[in-house]
Amino acid sequence: MQNFDSVREKIHSGNSIIESGGLRLAVDDRLSEISAIRHGFSTRVGGVSPVPFDSLNMSLTRDDNKANVFRNYRIFCDAFGLDHGSLVLVNHEHGANVVRVDRSFCGRGLTSEPLPFCDGMVTDDPAVTLVTLHADCSCVYLYDPEHGAIGLAHAGWKGTLKRVAQRLAEKLTAEYGSNPRRIIGAIGPRICFDCFEVGEEIGEEFAREFDFDGIAKPRKCGKAYADIEAALLIQLLDAGLLPGNLSTMGLCTFERSDLFFSYRRDRTQTGAMIGFLKLNN
Repeated sequence: MQNFDSVREKIHSGNSIIESGGLRLAVDDRLSEISAIRHGFSTRVGGVSPVPFDSLNMSLTRDDNKANVFRNYRIFCDAFGLDHGSLVLVNHEHGANVVRVDRSFCGRGLTSEPLPFCDGMVTDDPAVTLVTLHADCSCVYLYDPEHGAIGLAHAGWKGTLKRVAQRLAEKLTAEYGSNPRRIIGAIGPRICFDCFEVGEEIGEEFAREFDFDGIAKPRKCGKAYADIEAALLIQLLDAGLLPGNLSTMGLCTFERSDLFFSYRRDRTQTGAMIGFLKLNN
């Protein structure tokens, strides 16, 4: 998408940090204006996990005690008024598989068996809270106001190259008849362009896949930087979403150690955040 720079000017960027019960929640300013949905992206602040998972670690796959993680989910849900029993957790494999869920899936990945491998979920059931996990990978939020359906995806660089954001939009169309021109989308916190170092060949692959030279920039010693946010936005535009219906939170997980865990910054000695999205009853 060679004209992406001009299109990007039409895409809104803005975030707010909401505090409740000693916790902080990052939200997209545009999505926050929509009363029909609730969304957010957790921070590392306010939980019970010890160093180096301090303190609101939401990952059950780290070396943190699982009792701490379960307690963190309770604390988070209580702070932001979510039904703990409504959560459905993605079972990501850094791919592009998207599944449809409903209330019969509630608890999957947290209090019952995980979902089949997937990096995205869609639903039109207000009894469900979609949840994805992150520690530098991006979060993609989609909302179809016409059909009352939502989609949420986990997007690392592998899933981004496989066009997980585009597959999420296509799944809304396939399952609910969503018109892409009516879908509202947002990109959550993620490792930013200036911090996400990859091999030079990966940078070239991004440029080829998304037909945009500006999506990668070279660095010394056979390295490059890749713009995950741009790649996700291009996918959503390719899926038919309108620039005016897209927004980004504009927060970098690598740079903001006060707010976020970062696998690239801290490697395995770190926790994870969650993104969530639900329909209001």
